[in-house]
Amino acid sequence: MAPARMKTSLFVVYATLLSGVVCDEPELRILPSSATLIKPIGHQTLVTCRPFGGDISLISNIRWLDTKNRTIEPTKSETKSRISVEDMPPDSLALIISSLQENDAGTYTCVASYAGSKILSKSVEIHTIVAVTWVDAPTEQYPELGKDYKVRCKVTGKPAPRVEWRVNGVTLSGNNRLIAETDGLLIQNVEVTDDGTYTCRAFVFDTGELSERHIKVEVHIPPKFDENEMKGSMEFVEGESASITCKAEGKPSPTYKWIRSSTKENLGISSDRFSVNEHTGVLQINKVTRDDNGDFVCFASNGAGSVEHPVRVTVIIKPHVLEIRNISVAAGQEGVLECRATGNPLPVVTFRKLSSETPMIAGLQPNDERIVVHQREDRERQQAIGTLAITPLKTTDDGLYECIARNKGGNVTSNGHITVEFPPSFAHTPMNISWSWDHRPVNLTCIADSIPNATITWYLNERMIQRDPNFFIYNKGPQSSILVTPTDTKFYGAYTCLARNIHGEARHDIRLMEAHHPQEVQQAKFEVITGKHSQIYLLRTSNYLQISIYIVLYVIYLFFVATTVKFNFVEPRTDGGRPIKAYVAQYKLENQNWPEAQNKTWPVDAAYIIEHLIPQATYHFRFSALNEVGYSPWAAPLHTTMPRRSNPEEPTILNLATPPNRFAESSYGDRFEIRWKKPADNGEYIDRYDLEYCIFTGPISEVKRADGDSFKENASYKTSRLNDVLANEVKDCKTLEIRNNEQTSYALEHLEPQTLYKIELRAHNAIGFSTPGQILFRTARGDGPHSARTSDGPITTAMLIAFVVAALFVILFIVDVSCFFVNDTGLLWLACGKKSTRTPRDEETKLGSEGKELLNNGHRDGKIRIENKPMIDDGYKKDTTVEYDMKKSISRTSFVGKDSAV
Repeated sequence: MAPARMKTSLFVVYATLLSGVVCDEPELRILPSSATLIKPIGHQTLVTCRPFGGDISLISNIRWLDTKNRTIEPTKSETKSRISVEDMPPDSLALIISSLQENDAGTYTCVASYAGSKILSKSVEIHTIVAVTWVDAPTEQYPELGKDYKVRCKVTGKPAPRVEWRVNGVTLSGNNRLIAETDGLLIQNVEVTDDGTYTCRAFVFDTGELSERHIKVEVHIPPKFDENEMKGSMEFVEGESASITCKAEGKPSPTYKWIRSSTKENLGISSDRFSVNEHTGVLQINKVTRDDNGDFVCFASNGAGSVEHPVRVTVIIKPHVLEIRNISVAAGQEGVLECRATGNPLPVVTFRKLSSETPMIAGLQPNDERIVVHQREDRERQQAIGTLAITPLKTTDDGLYECIARNKGGNVTSNGHITVEFPPSFAHTPMNISWSWDHRPVNLTCIADSIPNATITWYLNERMIQRDPNFFIYNKGPQSSILVTPTDTKFYGAYTCLARNIHGEARHDIRLMEAHHPQEVQQAKFEVITGKHSQIYLLRTSNYLQISIYIVLYVIYLFFVATTVKFNFVEPRTDGGRPIKAYVAQYKLENQNWPEAQNKTWPVDAAYIIEHLIPQATYHFRFSALNEVGYSPWAAPLHTTMPRRSNPEEPTILNLATPPNRFAESSYGDRFEIRWKKPADNGEYIDRYDLEYCIFTGPISEVKRADGDSFKENASYKTSRLNDVLANEVKDCKTLEIRNNEQTSYALEHLEPQTLYKIELRAHNAIGFSTPGQILFRTARGDGPHSARTSDGPITTAMLIAFVVAALFVILFIVDVSCFFVNDTGLLWLACGKKSTRTPRDEETKLGSEGKELLNNGHRDGKIRIENKPMIDDGYKKDTTVEYDMKKSISRTSFVGKDSAV
C-alpha cells in the first residue's frame, strides 16, 4: 500500500513540474486572434503581435514579414508607406495597411528571437473582398409622364452581389409595367402614381454583406398654360413700373424666361430695366418707355418639356413735368410760379402747397383771394403751362409747392419753391434774462429769423462790444452766442443783439442779472409730532446677570424710543434770483451747542420730517433755504419737547368723493373696497383695525368734512365726529377686526345695491383706539343679497363650537322624538309617564286606530316600513323593526337588547 501511495505522489509532482514548464514556454500571439482575416478592399487594417509566456525580456527582434517573407520596415516621419509597422506600447508590434488592395491578400508572419537562439513565429492570412459598390444609382431620378423610363441601379462587388427591388417598401411582384433588368428597373408608360421611393437591395450570400440604395422617383409632367389666366394684350403707362405674369402648370413647377420679339433678347439677363422671376414667371418692367411697345414671349420649361405664350404690350404716355422754376421775392410783392408739362393728351396743370392736403382749383381760390391759378397751352411745343400768382406775398407763403399734371395716363408731380424774403425777426429767441454769480461764465444766445440771413452785432448797455477777455462771440448769424465772464458788476446789464439784412434790421435785449443767496426762511411751524413704536425681543438665557442687563437696557430703550416731527415752511421773501432747491434744518438737544447739532436736508415739496428723536426730550431747531448760489442765513428757530407714546393717529381714508356728490361711489352693487393710509402709531405698535359699517339713513345735507371745511373737489368727505344726530341715523351696523396691521385696504361684500353706507375705521395699539376715520359711500345699481356681510369675516372658535353643540342637540332631540313614537323609549317617553300603563297590544291597537291617518297622510291604503337604527350598538342582537299595515295595524318587536329600557 505504501509503495503505491509513493508512486502516486511522484506522478503528481512530475505532472506539476511538467505543466509549469509547458506554461512557461514563450510564444507570439496575434490580435485579432483568428487565423484568417477577411477585409474589404480600400479599408484600413491593423494586426498586432506581442510576446506571451516565459521571460518576455529574453524575446527580441520582433518583426513582421509580408506575403513574400520580406521584412516590413517601420514608418518614417519623412516618408509614409502604405504597408508599415509601428511599436505599440507596452510590448506589441502593429502591422498597418492604410488602404487594403486586392494584391495585399496572403499570409503575414510575425517573427521574434528568444534567448538569442530560438526563433518564434506566428502567421495570419488576410483575404480581400470587394464590398458592394454603387456604380450608377442616383438617389433622385425623374421619369417623364407617358414615356418608358429605367430607374438606374448598377452595382459591382467581389463576389458579385445579387440585386432585388422594392417599391415603397413592398417587394416587386406581379406588375407587368415594372421589369427588373441587370442595370435597373424599367417602368413602361410612366404614370403619375409611379411616384415613390424605390429601394435597390444588393447582397452577397458568401460574405453576408447587405446594402440598400433608396431612390426617390418623381414623375415629371410637361408645363401647360392656363388660357383663362393668360392675357393676350396689356396696356402700361409710360414712366411707371409694370409687370406681366406668366403661369403654367407642370411637375416639377416650371421655370420661366421672357423674350422680346423685336430683338430676341432674353430680358432676364440683358437689360437693367427688366427683371424676371424664374420661379413665379413675373416680368417686372421698371419705368416703361415708348420703345416697350410690341410683343413679349413667355417660355415655361421643366425637365419634361417647354411651352411659349406671346403678350402684346401697348404703352400710354403719362404726363411729364418739364420745368418748374423756383422764385425768390420780397414780402409784399407779387410772386409768380410757372410749371410746364407734356403728355398725350396734354395734361391739366394745377398746384398744391405741400403743407395743405387740398389742391388748388383753376382761377381765384375761394379761401384766399390773393392766389390765382391760370392755365394755357403751347400747341407748337406740345406743352401745357400752368401759373400760380400770389399778390401780395406774405412770409407764410414761403415753402414748397407741388405742380400736378394730370391726364388719363395718371398724375405726375414736381416741386418748386417760393422763397419770401423778409427783414430780421427774433420771434424764436426764447432767452430774455440770464443769471450769473461768483464770476461764473454764462452763455447768451440770439436767433435771427430772416431771408437772406442777417448779420448779428452785440451791444452791452448800448455800447458795441469790442475785443475783451471777458467776452467771446460764437458766430455772427443767423444764430449767435456770446460767452460772458462777469468779473465785475459792470458786466451785468442789458445785452442787445442787433440783426441786419438787405430788407431791414431788428434788435433783441437779454438782461444779465446777478443772483444771490436766498433770504432767510420767514417762518417754520410744526405740523405733526408723533412717536414710533417699540418692540420687545425675547432673551433666551438662564443667566441672571444677562437677564438683569437686558432688563436695564430695555428700560433705557423704552425711555429713548425715537419719535418724529414734521414741519411746514413759509418760503423766503426773495429767492435771490434762482429758485429754491431745498430746505435744511439743524437740530440739537437743549443741553447741546449748535456746533454739535445735526443737519437734515429735504428737496422742495418733499415731506419735511425728522425721525429718531428722543421722547420727552427738548429739541431746538433752525432752518435755511438753498438755491444754486448757496444757503440762506439760519432763521425761524423753534423748540419743542417730544411727546410720550399715545393712541395712534386717525387713519386717513383714501377713497375720494366725486363732485357734486359728497360721498364715494362704488362701481358694484354688492361690494366696496375701502383704502386708507397707515397712521402714525405714536410710539406703540398698531395691533389691529376695527372697521364698522352701517346703512346710513340720515340726510346727505348734513355730511361735511371732518375738519369742518366746506366742500372741495377731490376731497375725502367724512361724517363729523361731533354730529351725534348724524351718528345715530344708521342701522344694521357690523364691526370687523382686521388683525393684519400692514393691511391698508379691505373689500366689503354682500352689500345692498344702491344703498348709502357709513364706515368708521379705528386703529388700535396697546394704549387704546384712535379717533375714527369716517366716510360715506353708495353702492351702484344691481342685484345683491339682502344682508351685508363680508367674505373675509373670521369664524371664531367659539362660534364653531356653539354651532356643533347646537347641531348635536337638534339631532338628539329628533332621535328622542322618534324613539318616543316608535319604541316607547327615550327621555320624552319617561317624562310623559307612559312606562307602566300601556301593554304592547294596547299600543298596537292605538297605533292601528289613531296613527293611521298620521302615518298615511290621510290615505286609507298603503304600507309604510320604518326601520330604526340603534343609537348605541352595544347590547343589541338585532335592530327593532316595526311594520305598519293600514288594514291590520300589526307591530312586531324582535330580539330586544339586553340593556334596553323597554
